[in-house]
Amino acid sequence: MPSTFFGLNVAQTGLFAQRRAMDILGYNVAHANDPTYKRQRLVLVEGAVLAQSQEASSIGVSPFGSGVMMGDVERVRNALIENRMRAATQACANWQYRSDAMKQLEATIAEPSDSGLQSDLDTFWASWQKVATSPESMPIRGALLEDAAALCQRMHYEYSQMIRMIQDLNNEIISRVDRINWMVEELAQLNKQISAVESGQVHANDLENRRDAIVVELSKLASVSQYGEGREGFIVTLGGRVLVQGDKYNPLKCTLAPNGNRTIQWASDGEEVLIMDGELKAMLDLRDNTIPSYLQQLDFVASSLVERVNAIHRTGKTLTGADGGDFFKAGTTAADIWLDDSIIGRPELVAASASGSVGDGDIAQNIAAIKDIPILNGLTINQLYRALVSDIGSASVVAERQAIAHRVSLEQYSAQQQSISGVSLDEEMTNMIKFQQAYNAAARMITVMDEMLSVMIEKTGVVGR
Repeated sequence: MPSTFFGLNVAQTGLFAQRRAMDILGYNVAHANDPTYKRQRLVLVEGAVLAQSQEASSIGVSPFGSGVMMGDVERVRNALIENRMRAATQACANWQYRSDAMKQLEATIAEPSDSGLQSDLDTFWASWQKVATSPESMPIRGALLEDAAALCQRMHYEYSQMIRMIQDLNNEIISRVDRINWMVEELAQLNKQISAVESGQVHANDLENRRDAIVVELSKLASVSQYGEGREGFIVTLGGRVLVQGDKYNPLKCTLAPNGNRTIQWASDGEEVLIMDGELKAMLDLRDNTIPSYLQQLDFVASSLVERVNAIHRTGKTLTGADGGDFFKAGTTAADIWLDDSIIGRPELVAASASGSVGDGDIAQNIAAIKDIPILNGLTINQLYRALVSDIGSASVVAERQAIAHRVSLEQYSAQQQSISGVSLDEEMTNMIKFQQAYNAAARMITVMDEMLSVMIEKTGVVGR
């Protein structure tokens, strides 16, 4: 039969286990407001099975446990939910960046408003109409040149702002690549530390929490995937290639392309990195596709304006009776559109007349009528510009809606992840009472067994004296 001292040992294991569980509970409570923390719990297992009786019976010896043993301190998590949350993070970051960028572009275009390019175009056509009405008026001709110059400056501004956005995107790409390199280097260092800690059969839960948090941050920047746990089994990939494995990592680099843009390559072999999602995907799409298409549309509006106005202006007569020349610099686009050097500051050289006679404003009238002449696909110059504004507005609305939709999806996965891994103070308080009661019960068992031992020691051998 097991001795009374054996019962003390069993109770003692209960004391130690509940105390350790209470320590872990306190650590959970301390991290209650840390979104990257995953709550921990103590795994309790049965101790080694001993024989309760060495006496033979019909069923043999009776097994009896030796108490409770403290197993691993494990993180409470769901890998499937975490994978889905990382994917949602990538899509949300992608569309949120697009939405923010398109809002900035909308602010640059400033349409519809009285200070946008559309207003300048309307003023420009109205100025030609005024010249057609009073072709001999020098103040009206001077106002035309001022309005034309204002139109050119507005086109320069919109074009330059789009170019600046591309330059800013290149700088942002460099910054994001540097941050990715910093994070993957830290991941490799964390894997090395985790390996050193776990070699002593101890789980490095805090280091693993930090590693998971970095992977989530990486997901905001690019389409990374994470596989496995531990050290060598932990792998992060990007575009189908290994980014981090164990304590080794493959850094990225930015190189200057012939067109002045930055390309993202693997530092080891110079192969271009495949970016499928995240902020970097949004940056690359905006820089390489979205904004260049808007620049082309704006260039087409400017070049069409230059060609149509110049073609009619050359057929007219100035106030001096000379043949009209170019009104705008020939061949210019939104990047460099400007008045022809010969006409700057010389309103008398505006070719408003078809015959050169006093009061003839036919050429000016014809130029003013360009406003209503279809240029492409039945659209006038003004309508082409409004189509550009509409495209920007539509893209902004789509990006915002997608950002909202993916944000809702991310919030749902985050809520699921927190419901599993987050610290619930109510649950921890309930566990605290449970561990406290179990500890008190184990202590009471020791007290009772101590009394039993006292009686046995004091009374043994006394009877019969």
